Amino acid sequence: MKKTCKLTLTVTSLVLALGLALPLVASAHLLKKVDNFIIYMDQSGSMAYAKAQAGQQKFDKAIAAVNRLDKTLPELGYNGGVALFAPHKSLTSPTPYRTGSLSSAVVGVVPPFNHLTTMGTDLTKISPAIGKLSGTTALILFTDGAANEGGDPIAAARALYKKHAPNLCIHVISYADTPEGKQIIEKISALSNCSVVTTDADMDQFAKDVLYDASHVTHPPKPMAKPAPAPVTPTPAKEVITFNLLFGFDKSAITDEMVPVLEQVKMILKEESGTDFVLSGHTDSTGPENYNQTLSEKRAASVNKWLVNNGIASSRLKAVGYGETRSKYDNGTKEGRRLNRRVELMSR
Repeated sequence: MKKTCKLTLTVTSLVLALGLALPLVASAHLLKKVDNFIIYMDQSGSMAYAKAQAGQQKFDKAIAAVNRLDKTLPELGYNGGVALFAPHKSLTSPTPYRTGSLSSAVVGVVPPFNHLTTMGTDLTKISPAIGKLSGTTALILFTDGAANEGGDPIAAARALYKKHAPNLCIHVISYADTPEGKQIIEKISALSNCSVVTTDADMDQFAKDVLYDASHVTHPPKPMAKPAPAPVTPTPAKEVITFNLLFGFDKSAITDEMVPVLEQVKMILKEESGTDFVLSGHTDSTGPENYNQTLSEKRAASVNKWLVNNGIASSRLKAVGYGETRSKYDNGTKEGRRLNRRVELMSR
């Protein structure tokens, strides 16, 4: 089992598959996945001065990506900050995120000429800023992975996880164009199964993968009328309500960091006060099957207990565990395993 597990929850109709071109009526519930995020931008020579023409540098593209992220990111109460490395410099300390704050932080930044890449040393320097934050933190690196001066970046990233686990996850927007840079980024990502590595091609999707959930309550379209001697009342579609929770290794207890997410669950359940739910726990296929069965039951029971203790009638909920037997995604991939570690509330 990996040291962290993520329960992924979405609200959707069981009778519809994602991607079907059918008209749906949905109401969005935007939920933050983290309490804090720090954008950490590589301003070394390989990022800022490798190209001949201004505007074509990797650092210029990183600035543009931050601007796009700033336009698409909703204000959900997380704290956001921006810093540079190679050399290390804080631009804005993490404060409640407001649209436009990221773009304001990076405007006019001019990297020092051809500075060596001190990624390992500077990852150590960002640690105090992470330590001052409460709750979960996403450290987002914009880098090409080059490291030609100072400490080992992989060892430094490992030390960050050791000091700040389980509340830290390191993600990378990659500009790697050398085998060495790609290898360093891959090794940093491999330190935790929570890590997301991608390019700057779709910052909107990156924000949804890392910073917030766009969960929905989706209702199927009205069925077409069928010729029949008597009218038939359609059976209401069952709904599945899910949310993101992060459990530590071999843990099933609810933590303080999970409470804001569970408050959102409670709010929706109160809005649908006439509906009863089965709360089902699921795991990926890592580890013994019997162990996964027990773990899924414990986590479902923990969420059930929290909801009951916080005002949801126990008669409306039933907790069950399915272990690894009802996987929805490919357990052969890291992303598939992450998505399979979930808890679902299905209407009865």
